[in-house]
Amino acid sequence: MPAQREIVRLRWRSEADQVSVSGSGAARIAPDSLRIDMAVRLGVGRATLILTGDAVQAEPAELVQQLLPDRYALWAAFGVVRLPDSLAVVERLADGPRTFWRFADGQGRVSTFELHGDTLAGAVRTEGGRDVARLQLTRGPGGAVIRARVTDLVRGAVFEVDIVGRQPSGPFPSEIWQLRP
Repeated sequence: MPAQREIVRLRWRSEADQVSVSGSGAARIAPDSLRIDMAVRLGVGRATLILTGDAVQAEPAELVQQLLPDRYALWAAFGVVRLPDSLAVVERLADGPRTFWRFADGQGRVSTFELHGDTLAGAVRTEGGRDVARLQLTRGPGGAVIRARVTDLVRGAVFEVDIVGRQPSGPFPSEIWQLRP
């Protein structure tokens, strides 16, 4: 879980099916919730994604599904390991300074997180024994994530986030965790 509340300014890029889309946005991160507001360059569109616990809200849902990785990969892109409540298997393997945590959901999906000490370094999603997604993180001198790259190995799609600013925040107003009508 994130240690503090913060507002993260970001630039993002998505490539899929020979189409590249990019833009900017902001993420509001609380210990148990994440809200991302994104704008596509040239005013093409806007999207909002809100994750509170295991609940997901998205507007417009189609654009969010098309551009963003699944919610657990999205949390991991900010350096946070979040897991679904329904896990069938949890395994831990230590290899010197690296630790691997493997979580299986009972439906053939396995997520493996690589940590260096207590810091997330990357993740791989496997389905049916085959790697289907990979997360690579780049951290700055202070240890904070400055770039995340999620690759969908099945579709050949890539979603990248460059974090261009961070600002600590106090508690967010409760309406921040709701889509506007």
